[in-house]
Order: sequence, then structure tokens, then C-alpha cells
Amino acid sequence: MNRLVLLLLAIGLTGGALWAQPQPAGLPVGRFLTDSIEIGRPFQYTFSYHHAAGVDVLFPDTATQFRPFRVTQVTVTPTVTTGSISRDSAVYTLVSFSVDPLQTIKPPVRLINAADCTTIESRPDTVFLRSRLTTRPGQPMATTLASDTRLAPLRQQFNYPRLLQVVGLLCLSLLVLLLLFGKWLRQQGRLYQLSRRHNRFLAEHDRLTTNLSSETIADTANQVTVSWKAYMGQLSGQAYAALTTSEIADLTGDDRVADALRTTDRMIYGGAFSEQSVGALRVLRDVAEQTYVRCRQQILQPTSNPPEPQTDEPN
Repeated sequence: MNRLVLLLLAIGLTGGALWAQPQPAGLPVGRFLTDSIEIGRPFQYTFSYHHAAGVDVLFPDTATQFRPFRVTQVTVTPTVTTGSISRDSAVYTLVSFSVDPLQTIKPPVRLINAADCTTIESRPDTVFLRSRLTTRPGQPMATTLASDTRLAPLRQQFNYPRLLQVVGLLCLSLLVLLLLFGKWLRQQGRLYQLSRRHNRFLAEHDRLTTNLSSETIADTANQVTVSWKAYMGQLSGQAYAALTTSEIADLTGDDRVADALRTTDRMIYGGAFSEQSVGALRVLRDVAEQTYVRCRQQILQPTSNPPEPQTDEPN
């Protein structure tokens, strides 16, 4: 008898505790605002729930509880309470990338209790997928590609990245060559310019002295002297063209150069033509060749100090 009384008392207490917990006023209601959708085009879904006032409600998670749809925007309406019933609602903007012809969701809500949460599922709602493909009812979609596809010509574009790569590679190669062979290249360039000027002087000198005669001795001697002074000035760095015969003789310290220049002065100003005339012009040519040889040797075997201006002194 005592056991029966205790059992009835326990049942009564449990029932009272259950009756004290908040009871939902109904199921959540979700509804699509359109009956058909298109892939990738947004559409709206309304969701509302009536519950007892004072109860905390959690609406569905937008990341997981709306699959296969994706939630792009949520508009929440403030809670409206009438008497002992409150209403929460929200509008979800969804988008679908699924190809299923029928797509259904039933997102739940959660009631927060003192000990845990109570999940209440909503009524399901279904939406239809509207396709833009023109297919007949019952006919399967074609899965083979057309065999007579025409190729569309594409406009050829210049490959600027490849051009930059080629230019960069060339610049890098040139820099490596300059670092490894820069000194040798500069030396060869100086030798080439020196040889070119020397050959040009010899050709001019031989042209002027080939047909030397008493009628042309004055003009020829003047041209030979001017050409020789200009060339010697390039070799030695001295202003030979601005020096007189005596100054050049003092600068070189070579008796042959002094005698040759005095002979050319007599040819220029006196028109004197003798056997020494050709010899004097030949001396000027020989002195120029000797100076050229010394300049070439200085380029091939440079010293630690910069070379001094070259003179016409013989070895």
C-alpha cells in the first residue's frame, strides 16, 4: 500500500513539472514566396513561429539548416506579443545551385529551457526548379557534343610577358659578358679605333705624296703637314696644330723631326723642291708610325698609373 502511494506521488510530481515547462503554441511555419525557381537566381522564403511570451527562441542556422539552398540575406522582424502569445518572423533570401526538380526544406527552431534546448521542426515546403532548356516531356537530355561545331577565330595578341622575359635575359647576359670580358672588350675597341685612324692617315699621306712635283710642292707640303699635325695631336694629346715648327722641335727633341719640318716650311713658303723634299715627308710618316706603335703597346700593356701624353721622341 505504501509503495502504491509513493508511485502515485512520483507520477503527480513528474506531471506537474512537465506542465510547468513552456509549451509551444504550434509548429513553425515556413513558406516559399514563389512556386518555382531558377538556378542561381535569388528568391525569398518566409519563416515565422508563435510561442508563449517570455520564451527565448533560436531561429534556424543559415549555414546548415537551409540545405540545398544558400542564404544570401536575412531580414528579421521584431517580436510582436499579443496577450500571452509572441510571434517571431524573418524573411530569408535564398539561392539554389542544385539540379533536383523538387527541392524541400523544413528548418527547425529551438526553445531555450533551463536545462537544455527543445528542437521543433517546421512544416515542410517544396519549390519546383524551372529549367530554360528546351526538352520534350519524357525525352532525356542530349549528352553528346555536336560534330559540326565551327571554330571561332581569335584575335592574336602580343605576348608582352614573354617579351619582358627575353629582354631581361638579354640584359642579364650582357651584364655577365661585361663583367667577364668588359676590360678586354674596351681594349679591343681602343685598338680598333687607333688602327682605323692610323690607316686613314697613311692613305691620306700616300695620296698626297704620290704625284709630288715642283708645281704642286707648296700646296702638297702644306696639306701633308696639316694632316700630320692633326694625327699626332690625336695620338699624343698635344695641340700640334697650334705649335710652330720650333715649338714642335723643342717638344719632341728629335733632330729628324726638326729638320723635316724646316724642309716642309721651305717647300710651303719658298716653293723649294729638291731631293730632300720627299725624304722630309717620309720622315714625318715614319715618326707617325713609331708613335702609333708606342700607343698600341701602351693599350696592350697598361701600367698602374695612367699613361702620360705621348711625344714624338724616337726609341
